Amino acid sequence: MKATCPSGQAAPGATLLGIMGPGGRVVFTPHGPSLTEDLRTHLESQVDGPLETRYRFATPCATTGCAFWDGACRALDAAHEEYPTAMAALPECGIRDTCRWWSQEGPTACAVCPQVRTRA
Repeated sequence: MKATCPSGQAAPGATLLGIMGPGGRVVFTPHGPSLTEDLRTHLESQVDGPLETRYRFATPCATTGCAFWDGACRALDAAHEEYPTAMAALPECGIRDTCRWWSQEGPTACAVCPQVRTRA
């Protein structure tokens, strides 16, 4: 099964992983829909600028096609440097079974994931 990137772009077929909520934390949509043209149009009406500034999407991991890839995903290293990792419980997540970050770090990745913004 192909690994899933929890910080993908709003590409056709991407899964809506969550919405940026209060304090800049992601509120996850555990069984988010796939990004269709109709959904894209609706979401674009809700945000000024790129969709990734307000929403998080999951896409297949691009491995060598990603600037963060060097045999493993280094986006997590950057996230750990920028964000605190304390949390009470794992967030509900619709991609944990295939998540690249989970497969690399397990719960430690989930601790920082809700704070990650694909685009500021």
